[in-house]
Amino acid sequence: MQTNNRAANLLGALALAVTDEFYLTIRKRGNGGPSEAAALVEIATWPKETIDSLSRTLRLSPAGTTRLVDRLVREGLVTRDVGDADRRARTLSTTEAGRARVAVILAARREALDRALSQLDPEDQSALELVLERMLAAMTPDRETCDHTCRLCDIDSCPPNVCPVEQAARDKDR
Repeated sequence: MQTNNRAANLLGALALAVTDEFYLTIRKRGNGGPSEAAALVEIATWPKETIDSLSRTLRLSPAGTTRLVDRLVREGLVTRDVGDADRRARTLSTTEAGRARVAVILAARREALDRALSQLDPEDQSALELVLERMLAAMTPDRETCDHTCRLCDIDSCPPNVCPVEQAARDKDR
């Protein structure tokens, strides 16, 4: 099926506009850049994550992820802990300051999204939700893509049991 070029172009422009507004807001508030924001949200959402796992989710090199985590540790936002299963491994957790920063990051993300959605009435928002679920499922070929796509998600708004991205990854894992 051929897509509507104008619809595709408008979707691309909206995706960039929302992303740009979000990143500008978190920078203005002194909350770092995209990788730092994604790392903090990911670590807060999935405590005890390893650097290796975080590296795959963020699609950063292991060395780049280590440098990012080192900076977050120095800033008092993240701690490294001894792994439960492997005493040589280090797991990551957010500190109280890290969790406060995550709240600011997710609020900035929500503001950008609310600005776009505020132009739609409730019925249009519900219809859009259904369309977005189908589109996101189609864009999720595997677990790694799932984790990357949801790296800045507010898990309270879309828990794994109803997340179309998570469901698509689970279906593909079967």
